[in-house]
Amino acid sequence: MPTGRVKSLTVKLSSHNYAIVDHGTVFLFDNDSDLTLDIIADETFAISVVIHFIEDISETQCIKTEIEGNCVKMDCVNFLQNGTGLTVPMELATVNGKRLYLMFWAYLEGKQDGKTKSRKVEYTLYSEK
Repeated sequence: MPTGRVKSLTVKLSSHNYAIVDHGTVFLFDNDSDLTLDIIADETFAISVVIHFIEDISETQCIKTEIEGNCVKMDCVNFLQNGTGLTVPMELATVNGKRLYLMFWAYLEGKQDGKTKSRKVEYTLYSEK
């Protein structure tokens, strides 16, 4: 195995011929808080993605997506099970001729007096190479 000093290191992530342009894990303020991703590609392109978690009495789990201008609103209905999200990356936009995708998975974390304390969201943004 080679050894030596590393003066600078660049790591480029990819998956299935798509560049991973951003990824992260965040804990929302509480289990009902939104997650907003403001994506700015350059001076001419910006988009906001708002992921909102809500409960309703239908007991049906789904994602309702609405696009208003440069804002993609995703209502995640009844994401009450631990580990729920998109099953395939969702296309968000085309930036400089390359399609941009989002993948996310949400978890309910921690319990106190039988109530969930916070929501964790893992996300990945992909771009065509």
